[in-house]
Amino acid sequence: MNPQSLDSQLSKFEAQLALLSAALIRNDANELVATSAELQSMAVMFSRVLQQTAASLRHNPAAMLRVKKIHAALGSIREGLLRQRVQVDRSLAALVPASQNNTYSPSAGGYGRQPYGSAGRQSGEFRALSA
Repeated sequence: MNPQSLDSQLSKFEAQLALLSAALIRNDANELVATSAELQSMAVMFSRVLQQTAASLRHNPAAMLRVKKIHAALGSIREGLLRQRVQVDRSLAALVPASQNNTYSPSAGGYGRQPYGSAGRQSGEFRALSA
């Protein structure tokens, strides 16, 4: 593969990363879905191109630098997406508390002294008597 096509692929990939980064900054969910799907297909194609040009890439320091910058940008975008996911999860938990999956029972309530949420009661503890 010639250096011009490698530069072209690198430029396309960098442009798609810039679009995804802009969508992440704007917090545009629809654009995030579209650009990340496009980036995923481009990443598969880009990995094939890199496998074909691995030997020539070692002798091209400018292309190596661009690939390292792409690697750093992908890490940064991944971290931003993870941060946004945590923010959405926390917002959802605040708005819809029933969506949480609690392992432990709440401290107040019917069986507040039990450490784990369960339907049974501890031995010797009777809340009501029935005949």
